[in-house]
Amino acid sequence: MIKSNDRFFKIFIVCCHNPETLSTSPDVLFSSVKCIHCGRCLLICPEHHKVDGDHMKFDRIGCLKCGKCADACPTGALMICGKPMTVQEVMEEVCKDFEYYKVSGGGVTLSGGECLLQPMFSSELLKQAKNLGINTAVESAFFVSWDSIETVIPFVDLFFADLKLADSQKHKFYTGQDNVVIIKNIKKLAERAEKRIIIRIPLIPGINDSKKEMSKFASIIRNFGNGISGIELLRYNYLARSKYEILGVPYNDFGNKAQSDEKMKDLANSLSNFLSEDIPVVFR
Repeated sequence: MIKSNDRFFKIFIVCCHNPETLSTSPDVLFSSVKCIHCGRCLLICPEHHKVDGDHMKFDRIGCLKCGKCADACPTGALMICGKPMTVQEVMEEVCKDFEYYKVSGGGVTLSGGECLLQPMFSSELLKQAKNLGINTAVESAFFVSWDSIETVIPFVDLFFADLKLADSQKHKFYTGQDNVVIIKNIKKLAERAEKRIIIRIPLIPGINDSKKEMSKFASIIRNFGNGISGIELLRYNYLARSKYEILGVPYNDFGNKAQSDEKMKDLANSLSNFLSEDIPVVFR
């Protein structure tokens, strides 16, 4: 996953499954259950580690993110998430599984965060993968400039396009931005990358997991023409809560229960019927 590297286009997802990728810089993760209160981090931290009674208190305000505390931690209670890497360094990691890709037909998927906020890095990485015969994919919210998308098109076998909400005002309420740019970009991409796009819709309980919402999604997807090869409905993943805890970020709780198979099947059938087109709809 590629951490977001730009604030020009920014949307905040109320229940992002990978909140560790939203920051533009490395983050310090702190798991209190792993902490053995040895105090090594206190000795080495130049600024902000404190002890509150018998409990370690990690003060994130003003944290330098230098990583010294994580290096000193013997249990992994403190860790650094994210590090700068060159294209070549990433490719060295990718090539460790080269034989597996050849046997399985798998490949490399760039996601995030938002990988298209680093278009030059992403395009060069994808290009090198393609030159080695490795299949490539990009997962994006497509809330970026068209130029960023166009840069990677020649090197991508498959695009995963995230559609979170069909209603523009509702989209703005939950993400901070409307979906006009997103829909425009996906439609334009569908004209350029026919049958190379899978629409992904993450379903949030009580927000977008109703038949009414499926009807709205269908109205949008129909306008994409023949460029869509499939649609995936993704059930709510409440397990991401733990990531927010170790990041020290508030979690928007929509419950601790994912949609049932029965409901997912019902929504998939509804969306398929609303589309009235030969586009496979599956749920995961």
